[in-house]
Amino acid sequence: MAKVTFIDPIDTLSGKITRRHRTTYYVRSARTSNQDMIDNPCYTSARDPRKKIRLTAGQRAWNQAFKDICAATRDRMMDPNYLPTDQVGFIRQTKYKTFYQYVWNVVRQERVG
Repeated sequence: MAKVTFIDPIDTLSGKITRRHRTTYYVRSARTSNQDMIDNPCYTSARDPRKKIRLTAGQRAWNQAFKDICAATRDRMMDPNYLPTDQVGFIRQTKYKTFYQYVWNVVRQERVG
């Protein structure tokens, strides 16, 4: 959601202004290594939606791993063999707020190690 704070003339502007707008405005309050954002705290980024971004091999590998983990999570949540133990584990933990988050991280730990 776009948020605008008007202070002579505009102090901060963040978010997308319209649905089909190509420019996204960022306001960074945390530390960053991007020198452009350090120089200008109201950083503006414009991206061309028609231009395809080429992913690196590591990004493609992570995307595939994420896809596999999501598919395995859906399968595990439907499997009656795992359901009782996962429900007990979810009730005993306090880190994850949803059952899906808990099962997703159990599957990720099994796959990643």
